[in-house]
Amino acid sequence: MIDRAILYCLKNRQLIKILLIIATLVTLFFTMLPPERMGSSQLYSYDKLGHFLIFFGWTLLFGLFMFSKKQTEIKFILIFLIGSLFGISIEILQGILPIGRTMDMYDAVTDILGSFVAVVILFLIKRRYLSGEMEKELKKI
Repeated sequence: MIDRAILYCLKNRQLIKILLIIATLVTLFFTMLPPERMGSSQLYSYDKLGHFLIFFGWTLLFGLFMFSKKQTEIKFILIFLIGSLFGISIEILQGILPIGRTMDMYDAVTDILGSFVAVVILFLIKRRYLSGEMEKELKKI
C-alpha cells in the first residue's frame, strides 16, 4: 500500500506541487500567527514534536516534488538545506516581526532535525523506488 501511495505521488507532480504550496502556506500562517490568537491548549506542551513533524513533512513533500521532476539529479544536501533554511528563516522572522513571537534556537534545531530525518527517508525512497524497474515504470507515464 505504501508502494502504491509513493508511486502515485511521484506520477502526479501537480498533486505534490499543490500539497507543497498548501503545506508552505499553513506553516507560515501558524508560525506567524500571534500567540494570543491561537488560544491555550495542551497541544502546546508538544511544541518541539510539532516543529519536528511540520518540517519533516514539508521537507518530505519538497523532496518528492524534486523527485517528480524528470531528468533532474537529486541533490539530497540541497533538499536538506532548503528545508533547514525554511525553518531557520521562520524563527528569525518570529524574532524580528512585531507579532508577539520570539525566536527559539531549540525550535530551529528541531526544524533541522525534522528536515534531516525527511532526507534520510527520501534517500531510502530513492533507493527503493527510483532505481531500476520502478524508474522505468515512472518514465512511461
